[in-house]
Amino acid sequence: MAQASTIKRTVFTSQTPKNRVEVPTAPKAATKEVSLQRIQEKAYELYLKRNGGPGSAEEDWKQAERILKGA
Repeated sequence: MAQASTIKRTVFTSQTPKNRVEVPTAPKAATKEVSLQRIQEKAYELYLKRNGGPGSAEEDWKQAERILKGA
């Protein structure tokens, strides 16, 4: 997997350049937004896949987030 580069943007805290602050921002791919409904659907899909066997709703939710966010 290619390593993402950090993007920086300049934020001015006042009118003078000496108060300039470099704020690192995450690359777009690392901030992938996923709707709560999509996570819920995926978690339910995982629950059905294990036929309600050993596991928990919390584990299903966390796994669904990892899958959908690509982590």
